[in-house]
Amino acid sequence: MEEINIKLGDKEFKVKKAETEEEKRKGLMNVESLPEDSGMLFCWDKPQKVSMWMHNTKIPLDIIFINED
Repeated sequence: MEEINIKLGDKEFKVKKAETEEEKRKGLMNVESLPEDSGMLFCWDKPQKVSMWMHNTKIPLDIIFINED
């Protein structure tokens, strides 16, 4: 899984890029800790409505949806 830096406003995050269906399915399942200012970016080919089930997620999460703009 590729790790990239993304900038939102004036804040920069180091994220793992989930592109395959398997990477998206697993997400952050069973992760015990996550450094501040890091996370996971879920990528789709086109804008669409998605739902996420945070099964076996052991850490608190914030979810941000980003569109092409």
